[in-house]
Amino acid sequence: MKKIIVLLIFTTFSLITFAQNQAPATNGAEIKLDKTTIDFGNVKVGEVKVVNCTITNVGNKPLILDEVKSSCDCTTLDYPKAPIMPGKTGVIKVTYTAKEVGQISKWITILSNGVSSRIIVKTKGNVVAE
Repeated sequence: MKKIIVLLIFTTFSLITFAQNQAPATNGAEIKLDKTTIDFGNVKVGEVKVVNCTITNVGNKPLILDEVKSSCDCTTLDYPKAPIMPGKTGVIKVTYTAKEVGQISKWITILSNGVSSRIIVKTKGNVVAE
């Protein structure tokens, strides 16, 4: 009888541990980015650099980007206005215009209907004299 009780306790703990290790299913849209930091590298004053950031909807409902905005007017953003269906990708086109010498340290905020409704992407680089 003791062996049965010990076996039941062991089985119960094993099942609990297994259940806790399972990833929860996403119930809704969800963004996966190909990069969380955009590095423009060295840019000359007056130069324009364009970097694409690919987003994938890894959720099970259409992803809608409500707004994609930059922390400064030196960066313009072009992003999908139509819903991104589950399993599909879209591209955010990030265009940086170098205006003055110094380090680039800006932020892009992505607001959506995703489970993670607000995502921050860092931009970095260095603007050098011509």
